[in-house]
Amino acid sequence: MKGLSRILGILTFAISATALFATPPVSTPAGYIVDFTKYDFIDSTLNIIQFPSGKESFEPFFQKMDSLVFENKGKVNILHIGGSHIQADVISGRIREHLVKEYPGASAGRGFVFPYSAARTNTPSSYGSQYKGIWDMSKNVLREVKKPLGLLGIAVSTSDPRAEFTLLLDKYNSAPVYAETKFRLFGYSDSNNVVPVLVVDSVDIKGVRDSATQSYVFKSPRPIDTLHFAFRWSDTALQAKVAQYLVDSLVQDSIYRASLDTLNADSTADSTAKKNALPENQEASADSMFQGNCDILDTTCLEKEEPKNDLLAACRVFLDSARQADSTAARDTAARDSSLAGDSTRTADSTVIADTLQKAICDSLVALSETLSFTRPRFTMTGVISESDYPGIVYTNVGINGARIAHYFEETCPLFEKELAFLKPDLVIFAIGINDANVEKFDDKTFRNNYDILIERIRRVNPNAAFIFETNNDMYRKVRKRRYVQHPVGEQARKAFFLLAEKHKAGVWDKFSLMGGLGSMAKWEKASLAKKDKIHFNMAGYHLLGDMFYKALIDAYQEHIANLPALEPTPKKEEEKKTSKK
Repeated sequence: MKGLSRILGILTFAISATALFATPPVSTPAGYIVDFTKYDFIDSTLNIIQFPSGKESFEPFFQKMDSLVFENKGKVNILHIGGSHIQADVISGRIREHLVKEYPGASAGRGFVFPYSAARTNTPSSYGSQYKGIWDMSKNVLREVKKPLGLLGIAVSTSDPRAEFTLLLDKYNSAPVYAETKFRLFGYSDSNNVVPVLVVDSVDIKGVRDSATQSYVFKSPRPIDTLHFAFRWSDTALQAKVAQYLVDSLVQDSIYRASLDTLNADSTADSTAKKNALPENQEASADSMFQGNCDILDTTCLEKEEPKNDLLAACRVFLDSARQADSTAARDTAARDSSLAGDSTRTADSTVIADTLQKAICDSLVALSETLSFTRPRFTMTGVISESDYPGIVYTNVGINGARIAHYFEETCPLFEKELAFLKPDLVIFAIGINDANVEKFDDKTFRNNYDILIERIRRVNPNAAFIFETNNDMYRKVRKRRYVQHPVGEQARKAFFLLAEKHKAGVWDKFSLMGGLGSMAKWEKASLAKKDKIHFNMAGYHLLGDMFYKALIDAYQEHIANLPALEPTPKKEEEKKTSKK
């Protein structure tokens, strides 16, 4: 049966890979039309994995694939790491789609995922993320990294009692692919006074804390593909109190804004109402409890605003003035009465209403500031991974917009290796380099030295990992508005990748050459495969690249299969053979 299984495995890969690149156009299983007759600038003969130092280092990876393909045993872990090309997860998502859905037809888990929406950046295109509450973000490309980062190079932290996030793993899949029961969330509380919980069917499931790896392990009572995490303070009463204050402040803020809109509708009362309703020098656009459109807990948002005055301080002054005014209320009333006549009555009423609203808002703001003056529990998280014992392929994409090789070093990502150990990749696909090369003068020696450092980090986790380098795509540089020029470093960077592959006994997928070499990005843009910035591809371009890489990888694996030694017949088969001869 093993021999039959091997033949079936070969045929399955051969058919699926051939179908992708047949001409005339053929619709792939995902419904994307591949038509190479339109792309004469692509050199499809170069769509191969090249091995400058041979394939010996790929044997452990190929053998794990053999066990999975022929015996349905084991798990194959793949890591695809890069910058914006990979954060978007279109090219890597396409490769994952082929590997997981076409053969062997089962996923062993989605790999690392993250609520990128909470960090105010784009979520990978292969899943969805949602969040509630206020979160601060830290990532490896920032000049100042405030949190220790891990494998994904990004972290979010919160002290908001309302904080939650949701990951929808099958949001864009026509049929469910991911259904797991065990998950590990990497994160920590600053003072051990807040913990994450997995919410399933409105029930909080507490995780088991693993202090050695700064993570929490959760077990769902049933397989799920939507991960909903909330955060519970050890002082639940205080959490509820602060959350209610925030809810109340939102309501009062909306009432105040609506009241101001009503007052402003009257042109006569407009200027008077604004003058009396607001502290001096405070504009209406930033007058509320949230200073414009910012939540009072959203420090990042508040820092971006430029309020003319400190609202809390202004409110304290306003309340002091109001208290002083109480002692001379009679005199103020008499003065107001003597000044009212005819149509001015509405203006005076508006002033009183505005003063009353302002006092109510300021009272609430001062009370809220006192409630929030203590150090609130804070939780920081760096990623989530599903853990499964099922055989299959786990394909994790790691990418941050603008990332360079050094952004994954110890200085910025000290938890990189600790988290990578839970993936322990059998194959690493390197797609970092486009940002390193997009400079005036490209230093290929530093580029290679930086890759040496990153590779050493990965080898400490898995010494047998196989590596494939993607050469950079061709790109242009913007010299002024709407004017781009060819970036001449493409060939220099390409040679650096081949030197790295030779040194580390890795494979190379020569994307730069197969897409057409220097200047080819303009042709990809003209063919509606690339964006106007002439650095990034559009959805169709990324899908095409993903299809091509998948074919190159499967071709390399098929060649391995073709060179496998013939299986020795079992003793039983030998006996049957002798009997048949008699």
